[in-house]
Amino acid sequence: MVEPLVSARNIKKHFNVGKGKLKAVDGISFDIYPGETFGLVGESGCGKSTAGRTIIRLYEPTDGELLFNGENIYELSKSEMREVRRDFQMIFQDPYASLNPRMTVEEIVGEPLEIHHMYKSRKDRINRVIELLQLVGLNEEHALRFPHEFSGGQRQRIGIARALALNPKFIVCDEPISALDVSIQAQVVNLLKKLQNELGLTYLFIAHDLSMVRYISDKVGVMYLGQMMELAKSEELYLNPIHPYTRALLSAIPIPDPDIQRGRKRIVLEGDVPSPINPKEGCRFVDRCSHAIPKCDEITPTFEKIKKDHFVACHRSKEFIK
Repeated sequence: MVEPLVSARNIKKHFNVGKGKLKAVDGISFDIYPGETFGLVGESGCGKSTAGRTIIRLYEPTDGELLFNGENIYELSKSEMREVRRDFQMIFQDPYASLNPRMTVEEIVGEPLEIHHMYKSRKDRINRVIELLQLVGLNEEHALRFPHEFSGGQRQRIGIARALALNPKFIVCDEPISALDVSIQAQVVNLLKKLQNELGLTYLFIAHDLSMVRYISDKVGVMYLGQMMELAKSEELYLNPIHPYTRALLSAIPIPDPDIQRGRKRIVLEGDVPSPINPKEGCRFVDRCSHAIPKCDEITPTFEKIKKDHFVACHRSKEFIK
């Protein structure tokens, strides 16, 4: 049996805001195996990006465990964390904001090497930077340029090169294509898949684009208001969604066949996403769910296994199994 590379166990991240507590991530659990891509989807404000940052301790967790190679990294001191930090990195959402405009590409990509003392001489560092740039489809002459001289897609490639600098095992991709033109998005996703095959990388892929998540992910988790609603293997989730929220999300994906598209029933969610500050007991989705019963208002549903490798948090989940 292969052990998970990353195991999230009841992870929570709460922020104190005025007189309340903003529960951005409120008890999520999942496993990611070596070489796998785990897709995390949901509406804006559901806690996806906060979950990604908490998992690699860019945010300190409120509660829970994150097992990386069997070791709980939330128990490590800052000096111990520095050693583990090499093994997981992050690709940020906005390639325009995540690169220092005052640094050259060589300095940006080489910075992790410098912090972790990963080179013996300046020549070694330059050679490694050039190697990383070539790995992501850029070339040697790009090393001396500044970020403003590149397009959005090229900037994201620089961000990917920086994330690869320390030979990590696990990379959190925080909506890495959402700020890019549609024509460039597929190129970046194909690059991520190519690098995964060549380097044996493991990804947590956070995104809005459900069709792209299906293309790149092995497993998919659906978040709503800080909690996990459904989790399954990618094809299983897309073909047999169980939670009403998942079904509503998937009904919004356009199908490139006009005859099928015309006959589809779109599930339109009424109302806005409730505030994550001091959420009430019960199911977080209850106010927007057309299948809600009195129990949904009073008791928080358990996130439980419904069938093989398929987990759902819904009191009526067994009624929706096909």
